[in-house]
Amino acid sequence: MVFPVGRSFYTETPYGRVKGFRFGNIDAKPEHTIIVQGGISASGQLWRLDGHGWWQSLHPLFAPHPELQVISLDYLGGVGGSDTPAEPISLGQHAEAYASVLRSLGLTQPGAWLGGSFGGVLGLQLVQDGLIKPDSLVVIGAAHQPSVQSAALRLFQQALLQQADCSQQGVVLARALAMLTYRSADEFEQRFNDGDEAFSYLLAQGEKLLKRHGQHAQSLFTHLTPILNEYRIDPSRITVPVQLVGFESDIIAPPRLMHQLEEALPDCRGLALIDTPFGHDGFIKNVADYAAVVRHFLPQLKTTRGTQLPLTEDIL
Repeated sequence: MVFPVGRSFYTETPYGRVKGFRFGNIDAKPEHTIIVQGGISASGQLWRLDGHGWWQSLHPLFAPHPELQVISLDYLGGVGGSDTPAEPISLGQHAEAYASVLRSLGLTQPGAWLGGSFGGVLGLQLVQDGLIKPDSLVVIGAAHQPSVQSAALRLFQQALLQQADCSQQGVVLARALAMLTYRSADEFEQRFNDGDEAFSYLLAQGEKLLKRHGQHAQSLFTHLTPILNEYRIDPSRITVPVQLVGFESDIIAPPRLMHQLEEALPDCRGLALIDTPFGHDGFIKNVADYAAVVRHFLPQLKTTRGTQLPLTEDIL
């Protein structure tokens, strides 16, 4: 069994020191190693014994496979233990940094890359640039370019940071707006009685981020959020087999863009669109709904054993 305890490590890269975590069999061959990356507020601590890992709901998919190694990296400029560059770096430079970490581990050809949200975008960039060549690529809640609506909302986040009376207030408001984009209208209708209640919830999410991560919370909006408006992936250069997972109510990677990506990829093995009220957060909340698709696509995960996949708290 792959236990939810990761061994941390550090690697120097051209853009700063990167912290990573290795779960499972650290002596696994490259073909039995899977890189898992989440959203911009993710840490490489995917799973924890106390059940509060960043992507805890994903653990039962990997747990039955003691032969596997799972690796996850903290983002430069993120809320984990990696450095924050003095100046923001591009998506391509992020890809170069993490590729250098994988090279140091002898993993230029890992068994698979599984990425949700920013982790999916990063996987596409790495493969497009020829920095790694995984046997398989799973992209969840991420497309080859940003949606216009999500880009406009991220620009509003930047405006809030610039116009706020203090940086802490700016972070709370920017995070509150971000949380609004991660969920669907249906979810808000089902969950809250009125706008005041929903607004209080959103502000509480911003305050939680600030309390949990302090000054690192601001770098999410100065170093990571902006590049999500600037990236463009050329799907024709993604030659490895790809499985896509999207969400009908997602405005960050809406179905229209997911279908475009599916059609443009040379070797797309399918697009699973999940109907969920959780919108973009479906990549965390709806693991149970797409687990069978991922298990069928990745030979490393094929098994007849199964475990219920629980939901997690609001941690995106």
